[in-house]
Amino acid sequence: MPPTPDTSERLWRGLPVSSGVAEAVVHVLKDDFDEPAERPIGQDKVDAELARLDHAIAATKKEILALQTSIEERGEGSEGDIFETHLMLLEDISVLDHVRKTVRNKGLNVDFVYYKLMRRHMEALRGVNDPYLRERFIDIKDITQRVMRHLRGEQRAELSFDQPVIIVAHDLTPSDTVQLDRSKVMGFAIETGSMNSHAAIIARSLGMPAVLRMHGLCDEVHTGEHVLLDGSEGLLIQRPSAETLARYRQIEAQTEAQEDLLQALASQPAITIDGREICVGANGEFVDELDSIVDSGAEEVGLFRTEFVYLEDPDASEDALSALYIEVVQRLVPRLVVFRTLDLGGDKLDPRLAEEPEPNPFLGWRGIRVSLGRKDFFKRQLRALLRASCHGPVGIMFPMVSGVEEVRAAKAVLQECRVELEGEGFAIPEKIEVGAMIEIPSAAVTADLIAPEVDFFSLGTNDLIQYSIAVDRLNERVADLYQATHPGVLRMIRMVVDAGQRFNVRTCMCGEMAGDVELVPLLVGLGLDELSIACGQVPRVKQAIRKLNQFDCVTLAIEALKLSDAAEIRALSRVLAMEAYPELLA
Repeated sequence: MPPTPDTSERLWRGLPVSSGVAEAVVHVLKDDFDEPAERPIGQDKVDAELARLDHAIAATKKEILALQTSIEERGEGSEGDIFETHLMLLEDISVLDHVRKTVRNKGLNVDFVYYKLMRRHMEALRGVNDPYLRERFIDIKDITQRVMRHLRGEQRAELSFDQPVIIVAHDLTPSDTVQLDRSKVMGFAIETGSMNSHAAIIARSLGMPAVLRMHGLCDEVHTGEHVLLDGSEGLLIQRPSAETLARYRQIEAQTEAQEDLLQALASQPAITIDGREICVGANGEFVDELDSIVDSGAEEVGLFRTEFVYLEDPDASEDALSALYIEVVQRLVPRLVVFRTLDLGGDKLDPRLAEEPEPNPFLGWRGIRVSLGRKDFFKRQLRALLRASCHGPVGIMFPMVSGVEEVRAAKAVLQECRVELEGEGFAIPEKIEVGAMIEIPSAAVTADLIAPEVDFFSLGTNDLIQYSIAVDRLNERVADLYQATHPGVLRMIRMVVDAGQRFNVRTCMCGEMAGDVELVPLLVGLGLDELSIACGQVPRVKQAIRKLNQFDCVTLAIEALKLSDAAEIRALSRVLAMEAYPELLA
């Protein structure tokens, strides 16, 4: 007798990255990334083998250009930018020269050599902590799969569907998302990824739910199964019951009404009931995010990461950098744009440093240390930023400073650039705000020494928490110890705020902690002047601030700083949040 099919409801939990609810059948995308066999070849076969590579590269380029043209014709040009990255990776001279040299010198088949090299690059990026670099893993995998298919003479089937589907996959490459019939795709449930993964970016741009890090999903959920995906709570419900479906339809109607209200209020300032105004800005790193930043109601860009353009083209000229920065500034005028200078090293792999691995890169040459150690490269970026400041308000902040000496050294280079540009006829504004990122404990405890040198502090809580507690939040063995409300972390935040107030230096927070609506009462009470968050969070955080009383928040913070347990501190903040804005926490 065949087994009775399971009809009971099953709940999966993951990382919510794009809100909304979708109900549809599943389509599971299978991963087809097989390692080729190592096969020796004679010298008389080398030229033919390398011709196979040239053909595969040319065919892949043609394929990518066709995809790029297709999405541009559909009016989705921002996604086409992803394939500029793919073309650069595909035609990387260092990669192709290495493959050709290895095939000639070792007499090995080209598909094995190419695969092994690209796999090594992917392994170097697979577990890194930086969201941007984790996505480069997906880009390299996407390109490698395409080239390998052409080397094998295979073609990828188009991803089309005859009914609405929710895509389930281990990961989702840009090529996958472009080839999907989006009129039928209702959401994504992915086993891997981050807030900045391609699946998350595409889902948010299309306004569809997405949940990531749903480990084991591909083995347990099957094509054709009925599911409900909750992108707000990070849930996938397999075989949802009639009661569950009815409950979600009611929730969805309420959510739509709440989001309409938040958007209507987005442009209004964030002022507490008793008159304390908190500046709420947005974080960014891509030009195609700028319209969303404006629409979100963000009052400034508190953190614009500059690693993207560098990692795409380490040899970008000063003129090219300046043109990019100017575009950002002009699109966001009159808002202040705070550019973080390059934060390389650690898990942000500079391709020119990758050949010289460090035993412990997180405690090595990274952040401002790299910039100060490579002055010509640092000056190129600073000169481009100063040129951009002629077109709108600009702030410049230095990452991963450990003490005042690094801030002074970086400011000296900045001043040198100013003098050079003014000598060349550029009218650089007299006042450009300079800030220091506080993400190392030594910087937090010496904030009073750094304060006289800067105009603002920016608390990078992602790294500050990890360095303070010695916890890698991606390591599942210790991830539970990663606690934003750890008493040691809160005391350092308070120390930085106190130093800022003493020297009339404003304090911003730009890490993920700043966008946690449960913790907004605590952050207001600790005295933060500004919060800079993902643009999608801006309306919600601004509304939370409007519902709070500054006096109550200060009382909360004083009590929280006396507690010894991180969970108790979070619970204390949540109580006040629930009293003030329960609708934002539902």
